[in-house]
Amino acid sequence: MVAQSRRAVRSWAVWTLSVPALGLVVLVVLAAIAYGTRAFAELPSWQGLDVVLALTASALISVEGARRVESRRRRGGALHKDLAPAWMIAAALVLHPALAILVVVLLRIWWRLRAGRCIPYRWAFSTAVCVLAVGAAHAVYRSALELTGGGDLGLVVSMAGGALAYLAADTLLCGLAISLIVPGSSRQDTIGDKDDLCVDATAGTLGCLLAAATLISPWFAFVAVPITLTAQRALLLGQLETEAQTDPKTSLARVDWWRRRTEELLRASRGQHEPMAVLLIDIDHFKQVNDRHGHLVGDEALRAVATVLRSAIRTKDVIGRFGGEEFVITLPGTGLDDATVTADRLRSAIAASPLAAMCAGVLDDPDLDPDTFRLTVSIGVAVYPTDGTTVDALLLRADRAMYAAKAAGRDRVRLAADLHPDSRRSSTLPKPGLPRPTPADLQHR
Repeated sequence: MVAQSRRAVRSWAVWTLSVPALGLVVLVVLAAIAYGTRAFAELPSWQGLDVVLALTASALISVEGARRVESRRRRGGALHKDLAPAWMIAAALVLHPALAILVVVLLRIWWRLRAGRCIPYRWAFSTAVCVLAVGAAHAVYRSALELTGGGDLGLVVSMAGGALAYLAADTLLCGLAISLIVPGSSRQDTIGDKDDLCVDATAGTLGCLLAAATLISPWFAFVAVPITLTAQRALLLGQLETEAQTDPKTSLARVDWWRRRTEELLRASRGQHEPMAVLLIDIDHFKQVNDRHGHLVGDEALRAVATVLRSAIRTKDVIGRFGGEEFVITLPGTGLDDATVTADRLRSAIAASPLAAMCAGVLDDPDLDPDTFRLTVSIGVAVYPTDGTTVDALLLRADRAMYAAKAAGRDRVRLAADLHPDSRRSSTLPKPGLPRPTPADLQHR
C-alpha cells in the first residue's frame, strides 16, 4: 500500500514542472493560504453571508447558463478569459476579505466538480491566484476610498481601482506561470490579445456594477445574470468572425478575406504612391504526396508549408490560402527587387524545411523518410503598379509567372515583369471589353 502511494505521488503532474515553475506554484499557493488564514483570523463577524449567498448563486447560474458558449470559446492554449472574475471582484469590493475568499473558494470548488478531469496543481494555483487577486482588489479599494473621502465620485474611482488591481494581479501571476510552464510562449500566449483585454475590461466593469448594486440589496446580483449571459454570447462573435475568415486546414486567411485586406492595402499604396507585391505560391507535385502517402499526410504537409511561410514573412504582410495547394501573399510597401529577394527566401525555406519530421511528429508515420519526403514550391511575383493596378490584374500576372516557374523546372521564382518587359516602363491596365478575372478562374488545380 505504501509503495503504491509513493508511485502515485511520483506520477503527479506537478513533478514535471521546471524548478522555477514549481517554485512559483508553491510560493503562490503558500501565500494564498497565509493570506486566507490571516483574513479569517481577523474576521469580526459573519455578517454579510447573505451577500456571499447572492453573489455565489448568481455566479453559478451565469456560469452554468454560459457553459456551451464557453466550451466553444475555449482555445487550445493555457490562457482562457471569461466573465467569472466579475463576481469575485464584486465580493472583494463589498465584503470582508475572508468572506470574499469564501466566494472564491465556493466558485472554484464548483468549477472543479463540473470540470471533470483537470490537473490538480493548476486548479490549486488558479484558486490561489484568485485569492491573492481578491486581496489586492480589496486593499486598493479601501486605500483609494480613504484617499478620495468616500464621496460618490470617490466610490466610483475606488471601485475601478480595485477592479484594476484584481485584473492586474491575475494577469501578471498567470502570465508568469504560463511563461515558465510553457517555454517559448509569446506575449499573446501569456497575457492575451486585444480581445482578451476586452474580456478583462468587461469583467471589471461588470464587477463594479455588481458591487454597487449589492450595496443597495444583495439580491440585485441576480439582475446581472441575463446581462452576463448576453455578454458571453457577444464575446463569441469575435471568435465566429475569425473562424469564418480562417481556412480550417492551414489556419491561414481564406481567399475572400485576403482579397478584402489586399484591396485595402492597394488603396493605401495608391494614395501613398508606394509599390506593393503579390506572390502566388504553388507546391510542386503535391498530387503525388496524396497519392503516395494519403490525404492525411497531404493535409499535414499543407499545414507544415503554411507554418513555414507564415513564420518567414513580416507581421504587416498578409498571407492566405488561395485554394488547393496554392498560397498567396501580399507584401505592402515592397518593390520588385525586395519582392524577388523575399520570394526566393520563401522558396529556399520550404526546400530546406524538415517537413517529413513535422508531419511525422503529428501522424507518427515511419514511412515519412526525410530523404524522400521533400517539397518545393514555384512562385510567381507581380508588383503594383508596373504589373497591374488592380488585385485581379496582379493575381493574373502572378499566376502566369508561377506557371512560367513550373515550366522552367519548378522550385523557381519567376517575375511577371520578365514575361512582359514593357511592364517595367508603364502600368498595365485591363484591356477594355475583357471580363475581369476572378480567383475561380485562376485556380486550375
